[in-house]
Amino acid sequence: MPLTVTNTIEPIKVTGTTDADTEIMGNDVLVHIKFIRWYNPTTFGHLCHITDGSGVTIIKMRADVDNDTQMWPIYKTYSGIRCDDMDSGELYIHIR
Repeated sequence: MPLTVTNTIEPIKVTGTTDADTEIMGNDVLVHIKFIRWYNPTTFGHLCHITDGSGVTIIKMRADVDNDTQMWPIYKTYSGIRCDDMDSGELYIHIR
């Protein structure tokens, strides 16, 4: 199922699954990320990889156990946000 992005409110919500590079916010948008929360990835070993608009890694996450919500502080500004791998769960990107 392709990713669905709701970026009209804070936090940005991303649902679905992908192994293809998918735009969350365009390169023309400067985004200050406070933290990222990957909610309820269903299976041990599932991956979630977030990059900036140029493909530089912001964060790579891996579920260590089933249904393991993760939260990571970022506190940096990026030009665009992309996801090139999300195996399960919901992704919340909290911005300023």
